[in-house]
Amino acid sequence: MNVINEKAWAIKQHCAKNDIFYLKATAEFPPEVISECQQIYDEGYFVRHRGGQSKGWQSCALYGWGIDHPEYYRTMNPSGYGFTEQEVVWGFTEIAEIAPKTKKFLEDTFDMDTMRRCRFMLLEPGGWIKAHDDGKDRSIWSAINGAITQPKDCYLRRADTLEEVPFKPLHLFYYDNRVMHEAKNNSDKPRFHFIIHGFRGDKTKQLLIDSFERDYGEIKLPISK
Repeated sequence: MNVINEKAWAIKQHCAKNDIFYLKATAEFPPEVISECQQIYDEGYFVRHRGGQSKGWQSCALYGWGIDHPEYYRTMNPSGYGFTEQEVVWGFTEIAEIAPKTKKFLEDTFDMDTMRRCRFMLLEPGGWIKAHDDGKDRSIWSAINGAITQPKDCYLRRADTLEEVPFKPLHLFYYDNRVMHEAKNNSDKPRFHFIIHGFRGDKTKQLLIDSFERDYGEIKLPISK
């Protein structure tokens, strides 16, 4: 294991041990992401995301799988449509033509050859997502959630302590979605976010290290378990 991998794993352990829910990334979206997202919304590309556990939650995949199938931007999950992850090809969807600045930001910031789902997310006015977790193994790198817009009276928070991720437009946060969390849009405006998955590459892990060490100092190796 190289030093970057060792540090990334040490940060994961440290955040789990110290119950750290979120970590602000050193990278930020370029301002053009806002207008690109608005155009995607205006052209009707957002589709319903899951059901039952949410109201008014929609998504549009910029990077995903199923490029040989129609409506590629609708392909949200690696286990859908009767395929397994090993049977599909990951890549940018046709939405990249509408969002070239967002695409370039992802390419410049992350290791796209190891990335997975990267999606524009919409929580409609009055929309909500019930408290849930996305796994049991605590992981600060389980997802990055970036705010494109952040109207007042919106939150993504822990369900136990009600600690909120302090989103501002264009800011990105690592957050541990293995903690029970919930979201709500109490405003009269749509809330647009962007969720990123896939943290195998060195460039992506270095961003995690830089973000952690900015706020908590240099991670020490080896870390005690």
